[in-house]
Amino acid sequence: MSSDEKIHEKKEKIKDLLRNKYFLSILFILIFAFVIRIYFFSQTTQQAVWWDEAEYLSTAKKFAFNVQYELNPQRPPLYQFLIAILFWLGLGELSVKFILTLLPSVLLVFCVYLLGVEMFNKKTAVIAAFFTAISWTFLFWAVRAQPDFLSVSFQVLSIAFMWKYWKNPSSKAIILSGIFSALGFLFKVSGLLVPLSFMLFILIKDRFSALKNKHYYYYALAFIITLLPYFIWSQITFATPFAFKYGYSNAVLSDTPVPFGWYNLDFFYTLTENALFLLFAIGVVLSVQFLLYLDILIKDRSKCFDSSLFSIIVLLVVSAFYIFYIRGTEDRWVYLWLPFIFLLAGKALLFVYERARPYNKFLALVFILVIIVYILFIQLSHANIIIKNKAPSYMQVREAGLWLKENANKSDVVISASYTQTVYYSELNVTHLNTPNFPSQEDFEIYLNNTKARFLIVSGFEYHPQWIYTWPQQNQLRVVPVQAYFADAEQKQPLLIIYEIGYN
Repeated sequence: MSSDEKIHEKKEKIKDLLRNKYFLSILFILIFAFVIRIYFFSQTTQQAVWWDEAEYLSTAKKFAFNVQYELNPQRPPLYQFLIAILFWLGLGELSVKFILTLLPSVLLVFCVYLLGVEMFNKKTAVIAAFFTAISWTFLFWAVRAQPDFLSVSFQVLSIAFMWKYWKNPSSKAIILSGIFSALGFLFKVSGLLVPLSFMLFILIKDRFSALKNKHYYYYALAFIITLLPYFIWSQITFATPFAFKYGYSNAVLSDTPVPFGWYNLDFFYTLTENALFLLFAIGVVLSVQFLLYLDILIKDRSKCFDSSLFSIIVLLVVSAFYIFYIRGTEDRWVYLWLPFIFLLAGKALLFVYERARPYNKFLALVFILVIIVYILFIQLSHANIIIKNKAPSYMQVREAGLWLKENANKSDVVISASYTQTVYYSELNVTHLNTPNFPSQEDFEIYLNNTKARFLIVSGFEYHPQWIYTWPQQNQLRVVPVQAYFADAEQKQPLLIIYEIGYN
């Protein structure tokens, strides 16, 4: 083929793409997703980082610059290593958020589209991608340093390739699924819910014949090999390859009984709201129709290969994990829900359209567009309010950390309940002011005598031992406030005070 023919062929392919309504739709959605994230990102460039963000950033500073910081074994290190590389290259916090959070949040939109194409159809995929682009919780966390979008993107890709394998078995597809499953875990432990969902679905679909399927062993091998570097690092760092298992669960960590986290189910509404929740509910009703022919499913395994059934399984697995094991939930912890919530909502929206179209196609289309615009308005309004309201939070903690960085010596020891943020901003040796470290005031005094810690931060942020609020007044001759930040303009309500501790 001549060069002219190759150029002509490429031009024809481009023309075909530009005539493809689904390509144009997802391209528009991706551009729109990027633009609205850039808008909110530009509004939050001065916001302080929160506890978890600072933990990732402080760990990265430990990796890159050997800043003193106690590693948290429950967090896989891949996200922190990537931040460390960016720090080492001279990039700052905003670059980290843009490259490792904002851009992956746009990538997730495309991944949901790919998942929808594999599991449902292109129409449903486009609708789900749009809901992903405008989700208020995705918009909120897209301007913060968190690994959730990278983790969920890989989890979604893992499911897409597994579904591709189930439709047309191939070694390549299932190996890629195993690799992506492992990468999802390496950014966040909750990535393990994907292989757990696979196992439950395979048990229903293939039953014991799955044990004879060599491809499932390929998946397991790809998964384990990808995780090997983590296991080795964890063994070296924490003396166990499974250090992550010691974190997270309130039921495991608490000395007292912890009730089941049924409030986790509230997030089904909180993360959708109004019309989007109603569409999701309709999608669930349409999906659980398999219960009507459960006897057939038991006899005929081929009928079990159903995208709606798998979607319900994922929703149940994630829910059960946080209700019965973790027993505590935040919105971003259940992000694996959302691709399936949006896909089921898309399925419901198309169902409504198909039922209304025979009566009047134009009015049916207008009705669907009104629903979509209403959902867009609700989601963006929620995102705008919460992003702007939360932007000033923890500002005093940041200012205190930066003050210490400027005014303290590198050898000084700081005691703070805002441990992760104080380390990140001050880059000093910080001791966590919590009950495990200081069970009593006497233990605190012994620590001071042994370490000669110079600075103490007392604030309205995080939990503090109650005796610490009166301790400075009891020791006024040796504990002097050197910097304070207030909750009011009149400076009558101190929100954070830095004390300098003297020694005889």
